[in-house]
Amino acid sequence: MLLVAFCAFSTVCWAQNEKALTVKAARALETDPLSDGTIAMEKPVLEWVIKTDEVNLIACGGVSSLFSDKKNKSASDMTAAYMIGMAAFKIEHPESAKDEDAAQLAGATTALKAYTGIIKTKPKNKFEAIDALVDKMNNNQLADLIRAQNCGKK
Repeated sequence: MLLVAFCAFSTVCWAQNEKALTVKAARALETDPLSDGTIAMEKPVLEWVIKTDEVNLIACGGVSSLFSDKKNKSASDMTAAYMIGMAAFKIEHPESAKDEDAAQLAGATTALKAYTGIIKTKPKNKFEAIDALVDKMNNNQLADLIRAQNCGKK
């Protein structure tokens, strides 16, 4: 009986650690996306986000297509940051976890902040269409663009 209780507790503890790591990874992606620590967190967090049933994500094609152009050298990094950013939002704001527009906005914001950090180190990754999105984010116009994608509509 004690063993069963310990196993259940261990599972809960493990999930809590993964959630905390997801939030930590999102903040690291927003501030220093190319650091060794951020890169080391990104893959295991992304794998957990994809596999877990602790957080439900909608990878909205309308939003991800905003930065997934094949010519965008940072597209794969931005996609990972988008997913991790949405998961972090849902973990930090469980009361709003079903507000898909808010989650999509959080994910897109994490992706755009990651892009901004990437181009500081890799200026050749600069991409005009993404720069326009960063301008929308900085001018508080990103939410309207995200809502127009209808990601939360079934």
